[in-house]
Amino acid sequence: MIRCNIIDDDKVFTKILEHYISTVSYLSHQETYHDSSLAFNKININDTDLIFLDMEIPQMHGLDFLKALSNKPAIVFVSKSKTYGPEAFEYNAIDYLHKPISLNRFLNCANKIRSHFEMKMPTTENDSIFIRNEGVWLKISTENILYIKADNNHVIIKTDENKYRTNEKLKDIAEKLSKNDFMQIHRSYIVQLNKISRIDGEVLEINTKTLPISRTYLNKLYNRLNLT
Repeated sequence: MIRCNIIDDDKVFTKILEHYISTVSYLSHQETYHDSSLAFNKININDTDLIFLDMEIPQMHGLDFLKALSNKPAIVFVSKSKTYGPEAFEYNAIDYLHKPISLNRFLNCANKIRSHFEMKMPTTENDSIFIRNEGVWLKISTENILYIKADNNHVIIKTDENKYRTNEKLKDIAEKLSKNDFMQIHRSYIVQLNKISRIDGEVLEINTKTLPISRTYLNKLYNRLNLT
């Protein structure tokens, strides 16, 4: 879940924005502040992923507020004016929303937010990976992964006890995995090498599940396993 705070003195707009946030499964609204000074003193930046920040909020201009933060979360600027756009993007804002904002425009922004956080999502190559499952990020221990299968527009990750479904691409999952422990054996399959229990020609077995081996990968697999 991406934790969001709103800093904007327009109470009607913030109610609309809170509603928009509630329609997106991977966004979680925490607090709304109508006073930038109060927000600066109260908001816990370490527990905040994203701020929707009004450019014209009284007491402290949006850019001044951002400059004053020692630890800067991701920012989406909002404003009644279009004039601040170029300046906002100098601060690597994810998006710049010009009021009033339709739901479709907000959903477009939400997609940008998701892409931003997916690129920044941490991975631990040897121990665990993060995957997006049903709108939330899940940490999976790589030692428990048996195999990974491309399934139409989704990827299925099978572990010792569970099965996870994500809309990430197989190649993106592969980049998160240790190259020493995992190998692609087919255009649709990646396996953990030490989970293989049996190989018979162009098929292998993992935990009673039989998987195909493409001829493209066959020799490489045999070499990786020191088979002759």
